[in-house]
Amino acid sequence: MKFFKRKANVGKLLLTTAILFHAYFAVGQTSPLKQQSFFSTLIDNLELRQSFGSAATKKEPVRFQFTLPKDAGDSFLVDGAVGVPFFDADLTQSLKVTGKLIGEYHRNTLIDEEQYTWQAGFSTALRTKIHQNKMNTAYSQFIFTPTFKYSRNVIDTVNSFLFTMDIIPFRSAVKGINLSTYTIRGNRKLINLVSIVPAFEFQNNFDTQNDADNGNILRSLIKLQYSIGGNKRRFPVTRMVEPIKTWEASVDYTLRYALINSTLNHEKYTNLLETGLDYYFSTAPVSIAFGISFNYGSDPLQGLRKQQYWLATLSIQK
Repeated sequence: MKFFKRKANVGKLLLTTAILFHAYFAVGQTSPLKQQSFFSTLIDNLELRQSFGSAATKKEPVRFQFTLPKDAGDSFLVDGAVGVPFFDADLTQSLKVTGKLIGEYHRNTLIDEEQYTWQAGFSTALRTKIHQNKMNTAYSQFIFTPTFKYSRNVIDTVNSFLFTMDIIPFRSAVKGINLSTYTIRGNRKLINLVSIVPAFEFQNNFDTQNDADNGNILRSLIKLQYSIGGNKRRFPVTRMVEPIKTWEASVDYTLRYALINSTLNHEKYTNLLETGLDYYFSTAPVSIAFGISFNYGSDPLQGLRKQQYWLATLSIQK
């Protein structure tokens, strides 16, 4: 029985990896036909990232790592999400909304306190009208990201309905500090990103194994991001509006506070620090990188308990 269970786990890992690599090679090819099949259209619009809890700023990639020892249990990390856009509309002249169906899988058996959570739902982004200065050298807007998900924490046996929203200030300008978008420095070989995002999370726990976990939690958050990286030079310079990263060093910090907590788990302050260094083999149409990261803290929404650990991972993003 142990053999067949292990074989099933390996099969799931290989199937997940095959699907994502198939997406990479599929989007890398173009068809001379103007009319694409439904499957081709689906692959073209597929989004891969670590999580859709936030639609903003530096989108973290899907991360993979696993070992299959001969005489011991399997160890692996699959930390990622898939999204498929399903609408894009203008609600008013000053408000645009987009939405996508999402599925997430967060499982890590390589750390002291194992993580195993899966989620499904839909994510939206509301964009306000873009404001620009008289010289047309600075642009700004706000982005709101209402996200609704069902979550299953397998380790703690907790079922939850989740509602999260980031309030993202966006600024892109020739001079000054840009927010929530990459800045290409003067020599065009370096890029950096600064992001300061307030947010909140509402979590309704039900049908839990431990009755103390039943109830509602409302959290306020502040998310801070900074990254600096290398940018591939190409000509003409006008083609360098969107960076092509060659390497990137980053620091992400999230602080949460439970404003309302009707459970009996006594949660108040939680935080998560993530630092990383990534080398990019490819950035378009799919980003593939190898990186090393240090992580300290917890993420209650994704079932990550407080701990610290290092990771070396292969990352994929589209």
